This record gives sequence, C-alpha cells and structure tokens, in this order.
Amino acid sequence: MLIKTLHIYLIKKFIPPFLATLFIGMFIFFMIFLFTYIDEIVGKGVDNVTLTKMFGYMFATFLSPSMPLAILLSSIMTFGNLGENYELASMKSAGLSLLSIMRPLLFFILGLAFFCFLFSNYTLPYIHLKAGKLLYDVRSSKPAVNIKESIFYNGIEGYSIRIGKKDNDGITIHNVSIYDHSAGRGNVTQMYAKDGQIFMSANKKFLSIKLFNGTRYEQPLKDAREERTRPNMIMHFKEEEVNIDLSKVKMQQTDEELFKNNAEMMNIRLLSQYTDTAVKYRWQGYKQTYNQFYNLYYFQKSAAQCKRNDSLHIKQIISLDNYLAKLNPASRKNLIESALNMARSADSFLTSKVTEEENQLMDQAKLTTEWHKKFTLSFACVILFFVGAPLGAIVRKGGFGMPVVISVFLFITYHVISITCEKMVLQDKLNGVIGMWVAASIFLPIGIWLSLKAANDSPLFDAALYADFFKKLFRKNKKQHAAITNN
Repeated sequence: MLIKTLHIYLIKKFIPPFLATLFIGMFIFFMIFLFTYIDEIVGKGVDNVTLTKMFGYMFATFLSPSMPLAILLSSIMTFGNLGENYELASMKSAGLSLLSIMRPLLFFILGLAFFCFLFSNYTLPYIHLKAGKLLYDVRSSKPAVNIKESIFYNGIEGYSIRIGKKDNDGITIHNVSIYDHSAGRGNVTQMYAKDGQIFMSANKKFLSIKLFNGTRYEQPLKDAREERTRPNMIMHFKEEEVNIDLSKVKMQQTDEELFKNNAEMMNIRLLSQYTDTAVKYRWQGYKQTYNQFYNLYYFQKSAAQCKRNDSLHIKQIISLDNYLAKLNPASRKNLIESALNMARSADSFLTSKVTEEENQLMDQAKLTTEWHKKFTLSFACVILFFVGAPLGAIVRKGGFGMPVVISVFLFITYHVISITCEKMVLQDKLNGVIGMWVAASIFLPIGIWLSLKAANDSPLFDAALYADFFKKLFRKNKKQHAAITNN
C-alpha cells in the first residue's frame, strides 16, 4: 500500500510541471512559426474562422517536438523539489534506491513515449495535411482590398483605382479615377468623378463604388479596324455605380489530394512504401539514362563500330588530323560544329540528369528522416527523462530557476544536433540512420552517467568541491615551483 501511495504521489508531483512546460514549449514553437509567416498572413483579409483553424492545427503540430522538452524540464523540477525538501533523502533512508524511486515515473514516461509515437504516426499526418493546406491557401491568397489615398491600387485583377482623398467615415471619397481593363483590350473604359462612396456588399463578394458628377470614357470597338468608324464614347453622369467582383481576390480552397504526397503527411506504412518506390524508380532511371546516352550520342556509336571491326580482326590506325586535312574547309567546319553541338547536348543531358538525381535523393532523404523521426521523438522522451531525473536529484533545486536554465541548455544542444544532422541527411552528406540517431546516441550515455552519479549521491554540482580541487592544484604547483627555484 505504501509503494502504491508513493507512486501516486510522484506522478501527482510530476504532472503539473509537465503540463505547464508542455504548453510553454508548444507556445514557443508556435510563436517562432508566427514570426516566420506573419508577413504572409497579415493583410490577406482572411476570416477569423479560417485563421483560428489554421492556428489551432499549427499549435497542435508542435505537441510532438515539445514533449521531450517538457519531460526534461518537469523531471528536473520534480526531482529537484524532492531533493530540496529532503523528501528524496527520506525515501533513500527508507531503503529505496534512486532507480526504485524513478520506476513509477519511468512507466509513466514510457506511456507518454508510446502516446507520442501513436500521435506522430496516426494523428500528426492528418493535422499536418490540414495545417499545410490552410497555410498554403492563406499564403497564396491576394492581399485584402485596401485602397490608400493618392496611390493607384492594382490589387484587383482588371482594375486600377485611385482615390484622391478619403473621409474619416471610410465611405465618402473624392477625386476618383477608375481604369477598367477587365475585357483584356487595354484601358478601354475610364471613369473620373469628383465625389463618390465606396463600400463592400452584404455578402462581401462585391466592391461597390458609387460615383457622383463624373465622366465616363469608353472605346466600344472590338477590332482595331473599327477605330475610324466607331469613335470613343464620352458620357457625363450625375450618379453611376460600379460593382467589382472580388471572387478572385478571396482565398481559394486547394484540393487536399495535392498535399498528401508530402513526407510530413504520411504514416510509417506509407513512408516505407514511398521509399521503396523511390529507390525502384531511381534504379530504373539509371538504366534509362544509360540507354538514352548510348543511343543518342555519337561516340557510343563509334565505340560499337570499333568493336565490330575488332571482331573481324581488322586493325586500322586512323589519324584524326589526317582525316580532317582531306576535307574541304566547309565540310571540316560543319563536322567540328556538329561535334561541338553534340558535346553541348550531351553536357546539357547529363546536367539535367544530375539535377533530377539530386531532387530524387532529397525526396528520398525526406521520406527517410520522417520515418526515423516517428521513433526518435519517442526515444528522446525516455532518454531525456534519464538525463533530467538524476540531474534534478543532484542539483536539488526546484521551481523555475536553475532547472529551467539547465534543461533549456540541454534541450537546445539536443535540438541543434538533431537539426544539423537532419540537414546533412537531406543534403546527402550523412547516412539517414546515423544522422537521425546521432543526438540520441550522444545523450544516452550522458543519461546513464548522470544516473550512476545520482545513485551514488555524487556532489557533481558542489562548487566547494571544485574550489578545493583547484586550490590543491595551485598549492601543488607552487610547491613544485618553489622546489625548482631552490635547486
């Protein structure tokens, strides 16, 4: 009964800082995303519902990368609080080892790691699909209608609008010029007015501009040959209303099928299938490239001809200079130009194939990194727990002070190593398996070493211990120096 009560107590101590740090981590990642894309989101006239959906999906995508940070920080805080309040010492005096104290939380962390894997494999691809589609639609949409004074506004396709002055009510306008070239025949319609009103329709599908006391110039011809027989029309009006369709300005809905081939939007099964297919197509591409190069370019045909001559035991030594000397200047020039054109064509062909190969390797590397990322994030949760828990027991400081500094430093180190190696994998400079597991391989022995130090109550962060060590070292050096001087 005592052990069960202790288990519940430890988990209750762990959950509040874990939830708090998880939310903080997700919020930090979300703010980084927001600062990155804020210029492409603001001013597009996107409705609040769409923005809320996109931000909600994006916020949820940062659950998996924030989980290791939350586990690291909350484990340091939990065991730091236990050490600071001498609860950890009481448990050890009752005969419990550090590993026994960590065991209930370890099972809880394993459950979180399994949840992280399931979330990354099944839920996260769907969220990435929705978030990526909405982000693409928002970034691709045209800016919202915002006509400023004394500046021609060309944000609406087919129209150029200039407003001399706009009153404080936002509706009344003065000195209005409208150039209508929506028919695709140039500025065949022009309207000028001293005063007017501008407002959106009730359904926000049209921009309505009422003009007062103005002039309309129109060129109604459909063919340039009618220019002499059908001159320009000039119409003076007291009031005229122009309704401009805004359907092309509003955000368009892109089909989700266009995004499903992205690596981030696949689970492990699809990533494995696409990786196998990518490898298969690459090898088929090698074979096609060889056949195309063999059949299209002259030196391959010459090599084949030489082989046929060798099979007939015909040995001939052909001097290229002597052969060219027998040709007349025009034939010689044509032959050399033909050879140069063929060499340039071969160079362009190989350059395009190299570019195609690099793109295929990058696509395959993306599939590989995403496949391993499903596992590395879950594995990082366990590793960073073995780093954070013993570190908190050694530091014996709780709260958001020293634990935050240590955990942020460790997580940034882990994150920088992971991102750097991932980029090297995408650039085909590092093997996918090695690159994606380097950070975990570095932090695993660190976690084991810290666990051993904490189990033995090692004063790892005792400043007095290091001060005594350096004092003894300096004293020893002084004695040796004095002995050498006396001799």
